[in-house]
Amino acid sequence: MASSALLEGHCRPITTLISFTLPLTVYAYDYLADSRVDPLTDPQRSHFSELWGKPLIAFCAATLILLLGMCRDPLMATITVILLVAGVLYTGFFKGFTRRITGFKNIYLGLIWSSWTVIPIAPHALTASHLVVFTFIFLKVYVNTAFSDYKDVESDRLKGLKTLPAVYGKDGSSVILQVINASGAVFLSAAIILGLVPGTGVAAVILTIYTGLYLHLKGEMDIKRATLIADLEGPLHLILILGS
Repeated sequence: MASSALLEGHCRPITTLISFTLPLTVYAYDYLADSRVDPLTDPQRSHFSELWGKPLIAFCAATLILLLGMCRDPLMATITVILLVAGVLYTGFFKGFTRRITGFKNIYLGLIWSSWTVIPIAPHALTASHLVVFTFIFLKVYVNTAFSDYKDVESDRLKGLKTLPAVYGKDGSSVILQVINASGAVFLSAAIILGLVPGTGVAAVILTIYTGLYLHLKGEMDIKRATLIADLEGPLHLILILGS
């Protein structure tokens, strides 16, 4: 819905529900796949995944199938299946690339979710405005997913995954994420000035300040509390943009 507002497009409620259910399905599968390593670093999450992982995956998958049946949109169904397979393949295959390429996980996820937010609302062909929103959302997803890696530094190092926090440490990776976050704000601001994105985009620019603040203050907070504050950014985007 936020990308629809930035592109002045139309987003049906069922599209929003599909957008919510799709990542839940992928993340439920990913958590279950990682449950063998998590006992060493996060026993609570491991226990939850072992106990509820399969029922949660089944519930999310069934809900997704039901929503796609109600949607009756071949393009939406095709894109959903492609992104679902891409998400599952990351856990089963592409995660290995993160052992060789630093931050590959965040690039991969950024490309998947920015594609999902732009392609379904592109009427016939991608325009400069679509590319602007695609790039901005890619940078946002990169920062948000990299930030979430802070809570998994120990398990990622055990798996040999080269996430930003695992390679550059909490301070070094924080500087990198601040630069990426600021670049996204400058990029979107320029697009608004040039008329490629409507004025509602100012709300997204304002929320990059929120991102910068929790990146700066994370060292003074418990990592779980910092992650919760970071997760609130999604709903805040929706509220601020719809309010605008």
